[in-house]
Amino acid sequence: MSVFKVQLQNVNQGKLDLDPSTHPADGGYGQLGSAFLISKQRQIYVAGPNKTYRLLKDGDQFTDCNYWKRFAYPQVSHEQAFISVVTDDGSVYSDIPEENTFVKGATVTLTTALSGNAIDFVTTYGGPARFLQIQNLDGTKSVTGELNGDVNVTFTLNAGESQIFNNGDLAITLLRLKTSSGTSSANWMASIKSTPTS
Repeated sequence: MSVFKVQLQNVNQGKLDLDPSTHPADGGYGQLGSAFLISKQRQIYVAGPNKTYRLLKDGDQFTDCNYWKRFAYPQVSHEQAFISVVTDDGSVYSDIPEENTFVKGATVTLTTALSGNAIDFVTTYGGPARFLQIQNLDGTKSVTGELNGDVNVTFTLNAGESQIFNNGDLAITLLRLKTSSGTSSANWMASIKSTPTS
């Protein structure tokens, strides 16, 4: 999931009312800010994915799918942008749901503890893995994997072997890997579908 910041006070949008909590007209007494932290003029409702609306208040940050990049520069000009991208997870967003799939992967160093190598797809990437391939890169040691935090859902890969879970097999929310002894390495590759939170 990406992180976004609401930027209503943008280049040519400076005619909005000023923030009373920080404006010098307050005279340093702090009285204006107590009743009006963000005025009605500095917040808007914007249509989001899945026929929802999100209330955006100037300066707020939120985490969601990359649907919101369409309101940020360079997708729109500086003058029209009212969202800025704080962190981008690299995922795609399309109004056609089937196109909202992106790939992630990594090579990980394994220890003999499952807790040392946990890939939480939902928390980190915003949705479960629909496709997953794991490859044991070690030529002599086996690798054990556990799916979705269930100790009864495990698999073993001997030296150099791979395991593939195809799209439609199961939704994989969590992957944990460990080696049979010492340290070794494995590679994983997953296909994830962007899921809006709004």
